[in-house]
Amino acid sequence: MRKILIVDDEHELVEAYVALLGRDGMHCLPAFDAEEAMRIFDSQHPDLVLTDLNLPFSSGYEVIRHIHDLSPATPIIVMTGYSAPETNRAAERAGALLCLNKPVPIGVLIEQIRIALERGA
Repeated sequence: MRKILIVDDEHELVEAYVALLGRDGMHCLPAFDAEEAMRIFDSQHPDLVLTDLNLPFSSGYEVIRHIHDLSPATPIIVMTGYSAPETNRAAERAGALLCLNKPVPIGVLIEQIRIALERGA
């Protein structure tokens, strides 16, 4: 079972993704701020990370850099409500695989997760 770290300060969104992705056979690890996300990544070593950029205590960019520095092969998908070409480029330079605009339809999210995991397999 693939482990997915989901990082967002919107608790309802995270809980919905945990439930929906869980039904698709993925084990989800929720985190609601950047510090928690980095602790979970360090201890659980998920196969893929979904993260927002606007997080409490630190930015999603810090999460991306931390994960990319420790495990460059781990796919990171950004989900953001503030997408702009500059934002997407900055996230990709930090180590993100791609950026998706919120709200991300669950079918699109599952498809992108599968593609990212196949690339990294």
